[in-house]
Amino acid sequence: MNVIEWLLQGDPVTTYLTEKYLLDHHETSHHDQGYIKRYLELFDPDTNRWGHGVYGPKWISTHYTIAELKYMEISYDHPYYQKGLMTLLQYEWVNKGMYNKTRHQDMCIVGMLVNFLSYGRVKDEKMNEMIDYIIAHQFSDGGWNCAWDSGKKPKISSIHTTLSVLEGLSEYVKIGYTYRIDEVKTAIPKGIEVLLSRDLYKQKQDGLPIHESIISIHYPPRWKYDILRALEYLSDIKYPYDERMGDAIDIVVSKMKAGFMPKGDRISGLIHFKLEDERYSRFNTFRALKILNFYKHTLYHKYAISN
Repeated sequence: MNVIEWLLQGDPVTTYLTEKYLLDHHETSHHDQGYIKRYLELFDPDTNRWGHGVYGPKWISTHYTIAELKYMEISYDHPYYQKGLMTLLQYEWVNKGMYNKTRHQDMCIVGMLVNFLSYGRVKDEKMNEMIDYIIAHQFSDGGWNCAWDSGKKPKISSIHTTLSVLEGLSEYVKIGYTYRIDEVKTAIPKGIEVLLSRDLYKQKQDGLPIHESIISIHYPPRWKYDILRALEYLSDIKYPYDERMGDAIDIVVSKMKAGFMPKGDRISGLIHFKLEDERYSRFNTFRALKILNFYKHTLYHKYAISN
């Protein structure tokens, strides 16, 4: 059995993603079945929440369940997804970002919110406020940092925050929003340069990994940065190959076993249910192959069609 055949034997969600992105069957649909259906069955219509919370408890809260549903490409207009978005909008964005008397909302959360809301085609003045907030607090190096208003007053951006914001802004552009769109389009390449200037994972001083977790792989990645998530983002927005991606792609390839990707490190916390029980991960395998396919890596066809 080759890797593509194995992917097609999985849950309707991973089957759908494989058909759409690896086999170019864009007419396919999962009809919100499989993992998506199981998540939808856990929605509480009385509170419009998952996991009895908004941002917490991690990772069963409304925020992080919506993150998984968005990645799985739930129908954007599904009423439960839309109601969950309204819960996030009500509780995660207040007073134009002034979350309490001393702190603004975490920039990572704002980036994710823009991502989820854009996918949901939400039209609300709060979206404009979030775009204002993101543009106003882009660092001089081109990225963003969730600690920008903390007592530490960081001088450089955070790769975790920068990637979350980039994912949100790129979804905002993709869906066709127009508010301050030229400034958004200008901000995105500056943020990408922050990641590429580090070869997606290296310290500038010595070229060593910023942290070992960054060269690990995770699904779901939650809010955390790793090279697989960064490369998937770049391939999703069809960013041209840059030689500074090369080492990160080599690390991803080194983790593959004849084209299959392991489950990787689990980020501790509560889960609704276990997504994958097998030795290898269909989600991570799909993600890695999508990256190799887009960047025309020589091993893609070997992994995708070999027995």
